[in-house]
Amino acid sequence: MTRGRKRALRAALGLGLVLAAAGAWVATNAAALRARYAAHRLSTAATDEERARWADALASHGDLGLPRLVGHVRSGDPALCPAAAAAIERHLAALPEGDPRAVTLCGRVLDTFPGGEATAAAVLELLPTVLKRAGGAHAGRCREVVAAGLKMPATPDRLLAVRLAMHPQVRMRADLVALLHAPQPEIRRAALFAVGPASDDDPVIGDEELFRWLHDPDDGVRKGCYDALVSRGRTEPEIALGRRLTHPEAAERLKLLGDLRYDDDVADPEPWLERLARDPEPAVRAGAARVAVEVSADRRLAVPVWVGRLADADPDPTVRRVADHFRRQQVVVPAGLR
Repeated sequence: MTRGRKRALRAALGLGLVLAAAGAWVATNAAALRARYAAHRLSTAATDEERARWADALASHGDLGLPRLVGHVRSGDPALCPAAAAAIERHLAALPEGDPRAVTLCGRVLDTFPGGEATAAAVLELLPTVLKRAGGAHAGRCREVVAAGLKMPATPDRLLAVRLAMHPQVRMRADLVALLHAPQPEIRRAALFAVGPASDDDPVIGDEELFRWLHDPDDGVRKGCYDALVSRGRTEPEIALGRRLTHPEAAERLKLLGDLRYDDDVADPEPWLERLARDPEPAVRAGAARVAVEVSADRRLAVPVWVGRLADADPDPTVRRVADHFRRQQVVVPAGLR
């Protein structure tokens, strides 16, 4: 064999070894290469449809693709973050019940919070699935997300946070009371639906406080307030009194005092008078003390203790003088007549 043929044979053998090694490397790293290709296509996709398709492809690579998707959620990119979060949600939904990988992946998603605005919104959107698939494993961290969601600027995000606050693993109904003062009527309606009606849980707002929303400028809020009070066992006359008790005009609340004094429709006016004794208007508080003493005298009952508190501690000196004047007229009721 000539020297030239030997050299060519060695070259061919060398090339074969290189190709075989390359083939073996490709075969060994095929999954990683496919995941890298899907990641590249996702990052260069031009439409939402393409991004969704390649995000799902990346999720299908499991541990090779999911960390990349979590990274896109963390990045807060306005195009890639929502697509990555949606793919993670679909992946979680497809996992078998009780799969421990769901708990791990949910934890990684929560690790991205709060991040930027897009990241926070994306994690909030994922929270229903996180709560469903991870059980109570991340309940404390989920509450942190909900608390932040209740303060987010976008109304849809806040509405979602309101719904999540009622979740049995979150239990943040008390945090929703502040949203009854939100400028957006849809948020007030949602918050009222969450905290107003009777439930098996302890109430987070009292009936007297609820009466205020019978005067809300939004018809839906007013109706929701009425329905909530009915669910709590309040009668139509009681709701009507509550509406007058919290009327925004002090003159209307003063008229209520007169009706409580002279009308017999209210069997026991004292609880309503006690509420009026805490009215922000001094004239109403003074009037409540006078009517309470007069009603007590008519019925030969002891003057309510709160009249004395008004006389001793009301911040307005006129109210103190009026309450003290009528307190001095207190009737001592014989024990047998009580």
